[in-house]
Amino acid sequence: MWLEIFLIFVTFFVLLYRYVTKSFGKWKSLGIPYTKPSFPMGTYNFLSGRHLDDMSAEDHKKYLDQGYFGTFLLGKPVLAINDANFLKHIEVKDFDHFVDRFGDASNKKLFSGGDTDKIWGQQLTGINGDDWKELRSAFTPIFTSGKMKGMLKFIKHIAGDLKKEMEEKAKQGEEFELKDVYGKFSLDALASSAFGVNAESFTNKDSKFVRYAATIFKHSKLDIAIIVAKFIPGVPQLLDTLKLNTFKAKETKYFRDIILQTIKNRKQTNERKNDLVDLMLDCIKEDSAGNDEDEEESDQYEKDMKLNHTRKGKHNLDEISIVATAMVLLVAGYDTTGMTLSFLSYEMSKNPEAQKKLQEEIDQAYEEAGGEFPDYNAIQSLPYLDMVIHETLRIHSPVGYNTRSATKDYVLPGTDIVIKKDDMVSWNAKSLHFDPKYWTNPTEFYPEHFSKEEKANRNPYAYQAFGQGPRACIGMRFALLEAKVAVLSVLRNFSFKEGTKTQEPLVLDADNQLAWVKGGLWARVEPREEGVH
Repeated sequence: MWLEIFLIFVTFFVLLYRYVTKSFGKWKSLGIPYTKPSFPMGTYNFLSGRHLDDMSAEDHKKYLDQGYFGTFLLGKPVLAINDANFLKHIEVKDFDHFVDRFGDASNKKLFSGGDTDKIWGQQLTGINGDDWKELRSAFTPIFTSGKMKGMLKFIKHIAGDLKKEMEEKAKQGEEFELKDVYGKFSLDALASSAFGVNAESFTNKDSKFVRYAATIFKHSKLDIAIIVAKFIPGVPQLLDTLKLNTFKAKETKYFRDIILQTIKNRKQTNERKNDLVDLMLDCIKEDSAGNDEDEEESDQYEKDMKLNHTRKGKHNLDEISIVATAMVLLVAGYDTTGMTLSFLSYEMSKNPEAQKKLQEEIDQAYEEAGGEFPDYNAIQSLPYLDMVIHETLRIHSPVGYNTRSATKDYVLPGTDIVIKKDDMVSWNAKSLHFDPKYWTNPTEFYPEHFSKEEKANRNPYAYQAFGQGPRACIGMRFALLEAKVAVLSVLRNFSFKEGTKTQEPLVLDADNQLAWVKGGLWARVEPREEGVH
């Protein structure tokens, strides 16, 4: 009996080894430089204790003078792109060849399991092809500048709580972990704007909303092992058959129920808050198939984001589409905005001249508004604030590793390389953001990178904080508005001073799906000498 079990195990291992390694010779046969893979992870060992963004950026640095090189994601060959000109084609000019982040087969594996796993599979980052185009074109009108003006009142209200929290930190005089504070602001702003609820992050230490949101992005080694196991032949089918939920089932059910209950209450009472829930409900109606008339194309980025797609009416958009979209806004917005504000404050503490210059611009905006909080148009017209936020995102991009899956055969421009249907390409934002080909002071915090002059002389596709093209971050405007309101509220009244507890040099935490650092970011905050406004 034991011999039979042993033979079955050996046979399974040999078949699995062959399945994973069958394409390991691809890049060598094509004469393309590549990073040597190993069984079973391929190029990047997800259980090594290092963050994927760091491992990937390290390889990109090795091949900095190459436009591309070969890697392997588990057993799948992935062509890594190192040139912003190629990305212009992949993300924008030839977008119809690279609509999908992952292929259909990969998505089916990733989101196999029970009912809550399927919800994640219906979010914007998890669907492909025409289904993605339907959902994206349906919900894009939510994030036009006209709609964002309506969101400002929700964010300003939460900014008042943020200011009170900073006042307490200033009174205590001790350094504190920045994301612990900014995460509360980001979560409450999203909960109010997208979920229609009060998360009570600042007032309720036992808030279930806060606790569950905080765990979504934490990936244990077991979580990673489960994801890897889903790519073993037969495992996805088994999970689907057993309807076994594998990813944060308790947390997903909690947020699903909140959103569904909110939708039910709105329909029963006809209450309207004009928050994202209301706007999404509007978007799934039959008569909302047209484009929002206040959609604008003010610059290259906005023009590139435009998706040319005519909606087919309701299609299959329903309440679960709202649930999935609201949840991806939570997941994509909560930690990313909290992290960005934390990194910005950290950089202000280390760059007092930049902090002073930003405060002067903020003070002037308040003065022009008669001492009141500046309105939407005034906020959007502050150039140095915009420069500081984007420079923060350049150095500290929340997402480094990005992928696309070819939807049809494609010849990489200027080469004889054929990327076949279902083949994958990747790029690393961090690598592009530190490439001296594109940036005058790549290793320094230098907001002038985003001055009109420097932007005019740089390939715009070298900046990938929000992605580029139709598949760029749909919530970019909301995230930037949220960050700007927080910075205005805080730096109008306080200044940041360096802390001593930040672990430097900064090292990414491998247990976090996003590019967050081990030990967090620490600083002190002091009331401004001019007095609290």
